[in-house]
Parts: sequence; C-alpha cells; structure tokens
Amino acid sequence: MWLVGAFRGVMAALVLVVGVTGCGGGHSEGSRGHTAGVAETVKEAAEFGGLVIPAGVTVLDARFDRGIDMRYRLALSTEQQGLTLLLKASNFVAPLAKADRVIEAAIAGPPLDTSPSILQAGDVYWNPDKRRVHRVVTVDERDATTRFVHVELYTT
Repeated sequence: MWLVGAFRGVMAALVLVVGVTGCGGGHSEGSRGHTAGVAETVKEAAEFGGLVIPAGVTVLDARFDRGIDMRYRLALSTEQQGLTLLLKASNFVAPLAKADRVIEAAIAGPPLDTSPSILQAGDVYWNPDKRRVHRVVTVDERDATTRFVHVELYTT
C-alpha cells in the first residue's frame, strides 16, 4: 500500500516539475522573426553576420531562432546587380557555384525545388563580438533577371 502512495507522490512531483519548467527544448522556429518584426530581425542579422543589404534589394522575410546555436534566415528578392552589390558590400569572399540540391527550405519566395538554377556558397565571418558566424547564401535564379536570395547566418 505504501508503494502506491509513494508512486503517486513521485508522479505529482514530476507533473509539477514539467508544468513549471515546460516541455519545450528552447528552440522556437521562426517565432522571434515575427514578434520582433522583420525590420528589427534584419537589423540584428546584419550586425550579427556583417550583412549589407543595398537599396533595391527587397526583404521578403527574416527569422531568428535559437537552440544550441543562434541562427538568422533571410529571404530577399533582387536582380543580378543587387545580388552582386549584396555580396560585395558584405565582403562575401566565396564564389557562388551550381548546387544540385538544397536541404534547407525557403522561408519566403518560391520553393527551391522548383528552381531551374540554384547557386550556393558559404564563408565564415568574424563579427565585432569575436564570434565566428557561418554565412550560407543560396541563390534561386528564377529567370533571366529575378534572383531570390536566401541567407543563413549561424554560430557553431
């Protein structure tokens, strides 16, 4: 009989702990990008990853999430000239190369798996806080002039 009472006590304590601490893993996909606002998320991402978004480049969406790492994701729309300015102003050194497939899904714009041509490159940027930031740029060459640019900035 005492075993049943002890079991109930342990279960009640477990329910209390789970209720107080929550069950989440601390990773909230995309939630910050919408609560803080896209403009604020873009500003933070630019400071975090040395990203310079030139005039004429349209921000479609921006998101931030944090688990073990910090990660910003941006979706942009531009023409070839805007893409060139973005990469140059951001001191992005790696050349874009054809990509057969992309694992990460787009947060805005057309799905990447429908693109006729995808380019991708990655580099490492040391931000003013002395944090190493991995920068991955994926370019969806949708047609002769339209470029959907997907930027991922993260620490590891």
